[in-house]
Amino acid sequence: MSEEMRNMYVVVETWTPKPAFFAADEKTLHNLFAGIKEAMKQLAEFGVVTLGWGRAEPAPHSTSYDWFAVWQAPSRELADGFLGGVESAGWYDYFEQTNLVGELRLGDAVMAEHLALEAEVK
Repeated sequence: MSEEMRNMYVVVETWTPKPAFFAADEKTLHNLFAGIKEAMKQLAEFGVVTLGWGRAEPAPHSTSYDWFAVWQAPSRELADGFLGGVESAGWYDYFEQTNLVGELRLGDAVMAEHLALEAEVK
């Protein structure tokens, strides 16, 4: 595992606009996204950066949400702080969303944990 990957957390957001998004006026939405852009600049100073945003495409067993963003953070505390900022920005007023947070680790370690789960059941 590379040194950069150690203690690196990933936040994956998936969302779909709520009716409130479609009912909001252009100024409200512009202000929402301007605030998000400013927060992204501030977060980058602490090492929380976006890896990208996109529109979800059909895939086997995919999420029902329409959009996604992937972020990286150097600690769980910063990942949690990021999600707190998303909430305080009012994002959840306009989007139905699910979040996933986890530490990046090697596949072998995660597979070993799965095998240990099976042993616990038996």
